[in-house]
Amino acid sequence: MLSDTIKSRLVERFAAPLPEFHKRRIVFWYDEDSEFAEAVDELALSGVTLVKLNGKNNFAVKKLLAADDLTGDYLVYDPLSYDKDGKDDWLLDIKLYSEEFRADLVSLQMEELLVEPSSAMRKTMKLYAKFLDNKDRKAKLRKIGRMYQAPLQLHIDIMAVLSNLPGGSAQDVIIAVLSAGLEKENNVPLANIEKFGNIEAFWQLIQKYTGYVNADDRPLSDLAAHILITALSQTTPASALRGLERYVSDSSKAYCYQLVHEWQRSENIGDLVEICRFVEHELRLFERFDKVEITGLLKSDTFPAINESILKRFYNEISERVIRVDVILDVVENRRTSGWYHLSVDYFESLYYIAKMQEFYLAHIEGFHLVEPVKVWKLYTTDAYKMDSYYRHFHYFFGNTLKSPHVLLEDALKKCSDVVEGLYCEWFLKELTLNWTNAIAGDLDALGYVSEINKQRDFYRRYVSPNVSKGNRVFVVISDALRFEVAVELSENLAHTTKGVATLEAVQAVFPSITKFGMAALLSGKELSVNDKMEVTVDGNPTSSTIGRGTILSFANPDSVAVTYKDLLQMKQAERRALVQGKEIVYIYHNTIDALGDKPATETKVFEACDSAISELNAIVKIIVNDLSGSNVLITADHGFLYTYKPLEESQKISRQTFNGEIYELGRRYALVPPETTANYLLPVKTEREFGGIPMKGYAPQDTVRIRVQGGGENYVHGGISLQEMVVPVIVYKGMRSGSKRYVEVQNPGLSLISESRKVTNLMFSLDFLQKQPIGDKVQVCNYSLYFTDDMGVPVSDTQTVIADRTSDNASERVFRVRFTLKQMQFNRNKIYRLVIANDTDVPEEAEFRIDIAFADDFGFDL
Repeated sequence: MLSDTIKSRLVERFAAPLPEFHKRRIVFWYDEDSEFAEAVDELALSGVTLVKLNGKNNFAVKKLLAADDLTGDYLVYDPLSYDKDGKDDWLLDIKLYSEEFRADLVSLQMEELLVEPSSAMRKTMKLYAKFLDNKDRKAKLRKIGRMYQAPLQLHIDIMAVLSNLPGGSAQDVIIAVLSAGLEKENNVPLANIEKFGNIEAFWQLIQKYTGYVNADDRPLSDLAAHILITALSQTTPASALRGLERYVSDSSKAYCYQLVHEWQRSENIGDLVEICRFVEHELRLFERFDKVEITGLLKSDTFPAINESILKRFYNEISERVIRVDVILDVVENRRTSGWYHLSVDYFESLYYIAKMQEFYLAHIEGFHLVEPVKVWKLYTTDAYKMDSYYRHFHYFFGNTLKSPHVLLEDALKKCSDVVEGLYCEWFLKELTLNWTNAIAGDLDALGYVSEINKQRDFYRRYVSPNVSKGNRVFVVISDALRFEVAVELSENLAHTTKGVATLEAVQAVFPSITKFGMAALLSGKELSVNDKMEVTVDGNPTSSTIGRGTILSFANPDSVAVTYKDLLQMKQAERRALVQGKEIVYIYHNTIDALGDKPATETKVFEACDSAISELNAIVKIIVNDLSGSNVLITADHGFLYTYKPLEESQKISRQTFNGEIYELGRRYALVPPETTANYLLPVKTEREFGGIPMKGYAPQDTVRIRVQGGGENYVHGGISLQEMVVPVIVYKGMRSGSKRYVEVQNPGLSLISESRKVTNLMFSLDFLQKQPIGDKVQVCNYSLYFTDDMGVPVSDTQTVIADRTSDNASERVFRVRFTLKQMQFNRNKIYRLVIANDTDVPEEAEFRIDIAFADDFGFDL
């Protein structure tokens, strides 16, 4: 019996206005399954003649419709099936200008889901009767909003819905299934596909795209291994995969590579890590990678174990005192853009700074033999400070590895740290400090400071007063223990992240280089004095507190104020502005490095504190410029510091017994004593020219040794005369308005394609790019993403990253070679494809390419 719905649809169809130039309506009712063969006889439509095809009357019907009756409306019921090309269909010409009607459930569903009414699509729809029987699942499929003209995308989208995806590609479905776990019985997407979809279609999809042939007894881990090893084979020599050929599909290399590449950059990356680790273990890939030359691994990043194999071998070499500087630097640059770099970033960066330390050592292998203090000072402030920076960065990243150590790399890197300590402590610090102390010993004994080098005590007169005399308001930020090399990084950071100009200078710290003396030396006033309680005063006024220092500043200039960084940070914007309103001099006291370094429990975190200090000081400058309308900022410190990671040996400590007489104050790197007290093995420092008050003199270790005192915290020290302690940075920062003549906008270096060919004939190929400008004060490091798209902007290749960070003025040293892999798909040699060079800020650049690759689209479906 025909439903009322079918009858009403047919009535509406014949009652509708005729198409243009049509004088009547012929509707073919297709019913290949003959569901309505009997019920159609009861149908009666006013003014419409019903004709039923039975396979024997096709010619008669053709004659009726094409010759005998040219004006009547007809409903032709057609339960027959024909060849795909329609050669056996006598009525094909009439059908082409007639209308089509289907009344079965599948037809209604096809109409609802925008599925083309072809026999191939009907066949596909029938496979998913159970799926389509559920309103929610059907609604999710409809929400994807696609029109289906071929079975493949319909198969994929139904699998996507069953995998809880909002549509997508075969790749998305494969990733979703594997991400759900490698146990078939617990894999929800796979169970859904088997129960509500078509599991045979799923495995056909897998085979067509990845080359993997399923069998009932094969676990999902085999599929995962197949995809990963096939992807690996795209970039790894066949010799390295000998014995794993069963996991490789030659025709699917590009597809599997692309799948893994994009999975690495997706939200499901954590699942991929677990799968990679499983496959690495099952196939013993660690041992395999260890036998491949490092140069043979650099093109591959399918497995995290590749990076770990590279690291382990370099670490083993370093522990044997073999440090291949150029090779290491090239390898680290290569790995920084690899897919698994983030898993071992601290290990690679540790390796990088070992190489940089060795590079410095080789450049100064003959040691330091300067006679004049000014030359040693200049050597340190222009070059030698870098060794302190490398050492700090190494221990920052090395410290990170200790928080979550890697079982294969932990011990190897710890052995490397012994080499680092040798380079830094046994060579660099000893050699440089010996040269420096020999050069300055005479001045310290006779004057108490080094002649011909600007003094910290003159800071207010040299830097603050001239600004005020010009009518400028000046902000002075004093960061406790901001070492010179840390200030170098801060200065570069300010130049790259703000609109101002930062110039770095240096002054020598007052002895002893500790907080109470250094803070006092940076104030206004005439005389620094020390009383019998070892308290430092300026013109008799106490200097130990922020309030006291503000009072001293106000004596010299009533329009002065002092505040701590913490208090300033807690203030609301209006409160900050009220604080500095009408003020000409604002001192801001910041304490992050010394706060951790001076405490035994936290001294090992001092290099982390340096990193935090850079961020905080950068933020302070932005507050001054943006909130307080300041443009003149001075950033300096009270002293620097020495820090060595390795525990000190007893031979590196000087006993208190070396002093013959009374001691006023004793630190690990200094002593203040009465004039009559003597000491062996220590360097005398005259203090009477720098300080008034009680008569006294100073002593300092000549090397980096410490004086033995009670309590912990002997690795982080200050107070002495090493360059690390004495060189006090002064960053002169000038904020620039956009209209200023000196204003220079921070810019990216730019990246341009320099390869001449604009035609691609292989799925894998390389191109050369030039970083247009070297990195400098106003040219910042920039990450560029490179990929190819079609004429609609859809990516057709993997995405590669170039970190444009090169500082050389030589253009040839700023060239990057980048390897691309195109997706395994059909390319049109007559169409234009585009290489896109993009970053986060600039308008992307594009270059037109032709892609001419012979490729057979074998992604058809048997279902």
